[in-house]
Amino acid sequence: MATALGMWLIQRTGGEGVSENLLEIRGLKVHFDTLDGPVEALNSVDLDVKRKQVMGLVGESGCGKSVTSLVTIGLATCEVDEGSVKYEGEELVFQEPESTKRIKRISSSIVVISVLMSIFGFFWMILINPLHGMDLFLGSLLVSAAAWGGGFYYSSDSRKHERFMRWVRGNEISMIFQEPMTALNPLYSVEKQISEVMREHNRLVEPETPMMNRIGQALVSPFTLFYRTIEAKPKSTTLIISILAFVVAAHRLGFAESAKPLSLAFIAVFPIYYLITFGTSGEDIGGAEKAMLGPMEGELSAGVTMDRINPISGTKESEYVSMPGIFVNSLWKGTIYSMPGVFVGGAVSLVVYLMLWMPFSSLMGLAVVCTLLALPVIIYLDFLRLDPAHSRQVSEILEDVRIPNPAEVVKMYPHELSGGMRQRVMIGMMMSCEPKLLIADEPTTALDVTIQAQILKLMRDLRDEMETSILLITHDLGVIAGMCDEVTVMYAGRVVERASVDELFANPLHAYTRGLIACTPNIESTRKSILPAIPGQVANPSDFVNGCRFCQRMERTGETVTIRPEMIEHSAGHWVEACPICLDADEDKWE
Repeated sequence: MATALGMWLIQRTGGEGVSENLLEIRGLKVHFDTLDGPVEALNSVDLDVKRKQVMGLVGESGCGKSVTSLVTIGLATCEVDEGSVKYEGEELVFQEPESTKRIKRISSSIVVISVLMSIFGFFWMILINPLHGMDLFLGSLLVSAAAWGGGFYYSSDSRKHERFMRWVRGNEISMIFQEPMTALNPLYSVEKQISEVMREHNRLVEPETPMMNRIGQALVSPFTLFYRTIEAKPKSTTLIISILAFVVAAHRLGFAESAKPLSLAFIAVFPIYYLITFGTSGEDIGGAEKAMLGPMEGELSAGVTMDRINPISGTKESEYVSMPGIFVNSLWKGTIYSMPGVFVGGAVSLVVYLMLWMPFSSLMGLAVVCTLLALPVIIYLDFLRLDPAHSRQVSEILEDVRIPNPAEVVKMYPHELSGGMRQRVMIGMMMSCEPKLLIADEPTTALDVTIQAQILKLMRDLRDEMETSILLITHDLGVIAGMCDEVTVMYAGRVVERASVDELFANPLHAYTRGLIACTPNIESTRKSILPAIPGQVANPSDFVNGCRFCQRMERTGETVTIRPEMIEHSAGHWVEACPICLDADEDKWE
């Protein structure tokens, strides 16, 4: 049954068949199935978002804000009991008839029983009676196939709706989920994740490299990789090739057995190699060794001063060092540079010893097998490498969301980015397909205030430049005041108040709205004064009353908690749940 607010929204948009709104939610009621029975999450929620509008959705945790957004894009795991969610007039909520659900349940049960019977028939066939067992085995398989086919046929409508929702998600509606620190996949680079979204919705430009050229490049990629490795690390590559050549020569010339003791020499060779390579050439060493070496700048010399970087201020300082100090520091530096070589040398010695111990035919067979296993992987990964045109397209998207050095950032992985950068990447990913509606579920969570301001400004700019509507879900009334055109206040799965931003802050009618505003820090507050708090907490969803749920929190009794208040229009566009006690400001009792 539609609420008064829902009927008003329908009338305002010209009837149920015609709508000027981008998103319309009417009388939405959903529940979650638990071991203790169904638990209500939303109760007759009415909400709409106009074109180019920023609609704020505010309330405490557990009030149903995120569930509303997830139901909108079809990703919620709850059951929809009543209501509808329409995007540009198209229904987004799919509700199967009870008869279809019953047929699918029966079909699934038959499939499970038939599979178990086929397993029983298989063992009967091979252990007891082949003929009777085969009859049971084949008959059970036929029954399970027929039952599965029936269930598949009756699922055609749901599959069609799911294809439609996959098109809507990303193309028309995008969502920024909570926790930017965990929203990105840590296994893939930024360009891989953004391009995957664009490829799914056919938003990538034409590739710069023709398909045949890409195949050719992939086929020669093992040789290209080998050449680039030699070019990037000539000393390391030369050393490895020399070791392999020594092993092959030892086998071919017949001195492999006598050369086994020589493998122990690598334990001493590699520390010296590390000291010469990294201690004199300035090549970079690992992070752990660099940390142990300390913030030292410049070479230690026989002089009495040396330059260091102050680890606190970051400034360059000159410090007098005595000759014993120089000797100790030089010894320490050499030890740190050569330390990794001890472990590497031990590992290389063991590998060389095993290669000398193995027969040459077995060694070559192992090398061929490893090569055959590695080559397809190298070729396939090179073929999947992003086309230069697509990489530039992703860089342009990151540039649009104000990320500095986008050409470098696209190659990075999430762990290399700060929280603000990850959130910008998420926004860029969601805006890459130019959706008409962006759902932002607490987009500034876990970000410091300066980064929050940048993210919110970015969202405002996107709204102005791309004319994107935004449904902004947040706990922060300051964000609501600075970003939104209208506000919907939710409590315990219901809408309790809705108005424009100016009207809501100037004239809050519901006690819960007044409580949220009262709990917000105010720059004009008396110094060292206690910040008010709403007493109690949101009730467990399984304990929700039919009446005013805020009165339930305030431990009130009577009709107010048994009969649900109606939504009334107090003034033009200002709707409130008309609980007489909650409308009376004198009844407010904040802690």
